Amino acid sequence: EQLVVAYRDNAPLQLRDIAQVVDGLEDRRGAAKFNGQEAVGLGIVKVSNANTVAIVDEVRHRIETEIEPQLPPGLQLSISSDDSLFVREMVAALEEHLILGTLLTALVVWAFLKSIRSTLIIATAIPISLLGAVALIYFMGYTLNSMTLLALLLLIGIVVDDAIVVLENIFRHREELDPDPRSAAINGTSEVVFAVLAATLSLVSIFVPVIFMGGIIGRFFESFAVVVVAGVLVSWFVSMTLTPMLCSRFLQVEEHHGGLYYWLERMFRALERWYGGLLGRALHYRWTVVIVTWLIVLGSAWFFKEVGKEFSPEQDESRFMVMMRAPLGTGIDAMLSKVTQVEEVLAGYDDIVTSFFVGIGTSGRQLNEAWGFARMTPKEERDLSQQELLGRLSAELAAVPGIRAFPIPVPSLGGTRGEPLQFVVRGPNLEEVGRVAQELQRRLLAEPGLGYMDLDLNLELPQYQLVIDRIRAADLGFSARDVATAVNVMIGGVDAAKYNDDPGDGERYDLRIKGEDAAFTTAEDLSKIYLRSRGGQMIRIDTVASIRQTLGPASISRYDLRYAAPFYSKPELPLAEAIAKVQEHADAVLPAGYSLKFKGQSEEFSKTASNMLFAFALATVLLYMVLASQFNSFLQPFIIMTAQPLAMVGGVVALWLTGHTLNTYSMIGLVLLIGLVAKNAILLVDITNQRRERGLSIDEALREACPIRLRPVLMTSFTVILAMLPAALGAGPGAETNGPLSVAVIGGMVSSTFLTLVVIPPVYSILEGALQWLHDRRAPE
Repeated sequence: EQLVVAYRDNAPLQLRDIAQVVDGLEDRRGAAKFNGQEAVGLGIVKVSNANTVAIVDEVRHRIETEIEPQLPPGLQLSISSDDSLFVREMVAALEEHLILGTLLTALVVWAFLKSIRSTLIIATAIPISLLGAVALIYFMGYTLNSMTLLALLLLIGIVVDDAIVVLENIFRHREELDPDPRSAAINGTSEVVFAVLAATLSLVSIFVPVIFMGGIIGRFFESFAVVVVAGVLVSWFVSMTLTPMLCSRFLQVEEHHGGLYYWLERMFRALERWYGGLLGRALHYRWTVVIVTWLIVLGSAWFFKEVGKEFSPEQDESRFMVMMRAPLGTGIDAMLSKVTQVEEVLAGYDDIVTSFFVGIGTSGRQLNEAWGFARMTPKEERDLSQQELLGRLSAELAAVPGIRAFPIPVPSLGGTRGEPLQFVVRGPNLEEVGRVAQELQRRLLAEPGLGYMDLDLNLELPQYQLVIDRIRAADLGFSARDVATAVNVMIGGVDAAKYNDDPGDGERYDLRIKGEDAAFTTAEDLSKIYLRSRGGQMIRIDTVASIRQTLGPASISRYDLRYAAPFYSKPELPLAEAIAKVQEHADAVLPAGYSLKFKGQSEEFSKTASNMLFAFALATVLLYMVLASQFNSFLQPFIIMTAQPLAMVGGVVALWLTGHTLNTYSMIGLVLLIGLVAKNAILLVDITNQRRERGLSIDEALREACPIRLRPVLMTSFTVILAMLPAALGAGPGAETNGPLSVAVIGGMVSSTFLTLVVIPPVYSILEGALQWLHDRRAPE
């Protein structure tokens, strides 16, 4: 206050003579509330690739040991949002699925082989292969997350396939051909080494496109594909080395068995006889079988059309966000009152345990906007799912007067909004963008199934515009910057300097200069601002500028350097249908030079579709190349790959029947089926080739070979099906993403297993018969 700022009439003029000096607080420009009480929020964001659980554990440890003991009396520190809670619950659920999948797989092996020793020999492939995959996870720097654990779950059913084929063939040699354990192990393994290698390489080739896919989906599934490939390669090595060795030492063909053994054996023998009869009829009516099968495949296009399509299913993470917007010009106190009303609605739900509202006038938002987080009780403790609760909450929040509030999911792809449908209208003129956006919003709100349509653009914010007479201002020695600075100092204030309240304590405080708040309440009050001219005269600001009341944008958004109007919505329709409807209306209203651009999940959905088509095509080409090199034939890979469309049909029908959508996870399951179903067809084609080399005709070779491979085909299929069954039926955390992949795989394996056993032999007979006929015609020449 005693600071001398000037001299007048040879007397010092102190700061207290011309201003009030107040030791106060900053102007209130934002607020936060936690569980109904005003609070201060602090967010902690991890760096890329950091371990979420480890970071949260360390933060909690620091809070408990270093921060809370130093808090002043009356202050309480609470955690409002914790990303690790859902991660921990999802990992725990997948670990439970791993255990159940392992037990079910072992049960299948025991049921088919009817031997504890055989079951234990095959079961050794599971931990060894999984350890190999986990070792790769460690060396590649991956973490045990939802994708790597889902890969391990899938591996449980896959890694035993090779060991099953080898052991079953060794067991058959011991039982029917060679009683010597060592020679039976060698000969039995040698007989299937080609088929096992071809099946392994076919599965590996499927995941190469997945590893190298671009975009978010590529980074997302890279670890999944790498882990599966590692486990499959380790399981092949185990089946070629450890499994034969264990069979030669511990596998026994017992003379006497219990009643359960004979009952199961009679059942399997009856199944083989039934299949033999079915196979004979399929070969007799081969063309009918093939034509009917392809009609079924073509008819499945209806299911592809009807099944819902989206980028990623909405997960029940036991948390959500609430977006709020009041009329423009709403002050912070009025906004806090509206937030309180929303909090009262949330408090009416026992499943909502905490609410934390931030962003009231902060994070680049206007004072009339706010957003918050709410955390719910764990999924298994609630009667309502997150989606059902948000549906009820939307109706109640819509009834809150004087504000527009709606709940949305937490963003899954970054950003501040989590709605699946996001897009922007872009153009060179802001006013025209606003006009077009409002017309598009009007049309979209009338479209059923699109839900609310939040337009984050408002061009009607009341404001005062200061128009400077630059010529007159220049005559008086003022620049536009001088005028703007004077207004800024008097209305908003500027930080002129910093000072230390107590030297040496390290705390520095802003020294802010501003006009008295009560002096500027109307537009006329702005005219009271004076500027000093070159000659020292005090000139009123309305001498060099005029003040107009007008409307302007509350905020200006740009996308790709153009003015943009962002839209957000959570449609009730599948995302693909919602995107199509938005594009249809946009084409009708957008003038030349203006465009619509999808973003967020909507943008990634279209990228994912193209990436997955590329992955399908490349996987098919690579599979053909692998099979052609392994079978030394250009024709037989086509026979084997006949199983692929059969699997696609089953996968999509299963998704439709269970209400799942065709999304990123289910599409990965369909890609996976390309390799999985090829393994069964390889077993049939390989042993048929071996029988033909012994002099049998094509149909004779098929009738003899296919029943021999019936058990290993059923075993390998059922191990995959039952390994994925816990994830398909699970209702815990992560079920929304694990379910579609598992259901697609199970549906594809069920349909392809039956159809492969029935359709592959007729296709083999037709194509190989035609090839043999051509050779016979050319032979005399």
